Amino acid sequence: MIAATSTCDSTNWFNFICSSIQSGDKSGLVGPLVEHLLAAVAIFVVLYLVGRLTRVLVLWAMRRGKADRQVRTLVRNLITVTTYVVAVISALVVYGVNVAVILTAAGVGTVAVGLAFQDLLRNVLAGIWLLLEQPFRLGDTITVLDQTGAVQNITLRTTTLRTGVGELAILPNLTVFTGIVINTTHYDTRRLTVGVRLPANVDLADLMRRARAAVEEVPGIEAKPAIVFEPTLDKEVPLLRCHFWIDQREQDPDAMTAAVAERLWDVVGAKAEDEPANTPPVHRRPRGRVPPRGD
Repeated sequence: MIAATSTCDSTNWFNFICSSIQSGDKSGLVGPLVEHLLAAVAIFVVLYLVGRLTRVLVLWAMRRGKADRQVRTLVRNLITVTTYVVAVISALVVYGVNVAVILTAAGVGTVAVGLAFQDLLRNVLAGIWLLLEQPFRLGDTITVLDQTGAVQNITLRTTTLRTGVGELAILPNLTVFTGIVINTTHYDTRRLTVGVRLPANVDLADLMRRARAAVEEVPGIEAKPAIVFEPTLDKEVPLLRCHFWIDQREQDPDAMTAAVAERLWDVVGAKAEDEPANTPPVHRRPRGRVPPRGD
């Protein structure tokens, strides 16, 4: 496994140390051993420093390019792991370990780890791909399967969401990677809907015209796409639904929904108050009198 030698290597950086030790060592083994050990440590330190310098430069460039924080974390971890692997293997080779033995051990170890942690590795690979592809970012509101919430963190193994009721949902990255993800905050504009109950015997065309004029006065509603009114029935109850768009980066969806609902309530309430005045009187039959029956 380790190449044994009893002579100093003239091409080694620490040949002078080996020669000094050899002059007082009768066995002739200590000098070459120290020489190779020092060379291995030196190559490890050099490659480690090169890796750290590379990591600093790459992260600096990514910060200049305003790369996502999660991607920077992923790149930093990958560079760190690669640095240690390359430095350790190079040090072993310089020390005298047979390269074939290293490759064989690495292959067997990879197969064993892959079989033992198959699901873990699949989630890690899915996490790496999610961090690189970025279908969503920290703070986005997404829906995966039956879970909806704001993205709190994306690690190599899991994606965590804060649900609307304040719960923490931890999803395996493989589930997120293979499932259908709905990102409701990806675009700047978002459609909201407000529904109000319609009074009976209402002039629907006039009501929709008045409702449109009232909703258009609400500040913050986007002109395009246009406001859409949709009369529907909900269990035989007539409803008027108003669909409108807002810039969710600048407007509060709850506040906009409340403002539109108040305008619609005012319009529907005013229309309901006008209806009795326009309704023709109903003639009731006096009590106690029975109309004569015809022959």
